[in-house]
Amino acid sequence: MMKKLSLVALIATSFALVACSEKPQGVVAAKKGDEKSHVAADNNYVIKGWTSGDSASWEKQLKTRSLGQDDYAKSK
Repeated sequence: MMKKLSLVALIATSFALVACSEKPQGVVAAKKGDEKSHVAADNNYVIKGWTSGDSASWEKQLKTRSLGQDDYAKSK
């Protein structure tokens, strides 16, 4: 009985040590955290009419998007 208990303890300890040595699996962001919110990549996934780095077009797109989500504005 003591042999089984120590074997279980040894297996549990080895699993715990293996779990501690696992490398973090995070996604590396392409955008830096200190950039302005209106600066982003120029690719096919950005909406038409928005230019990267132009804060006026950024504000216009945010307003257009928020009006599209407003149920009161849709019901008028």
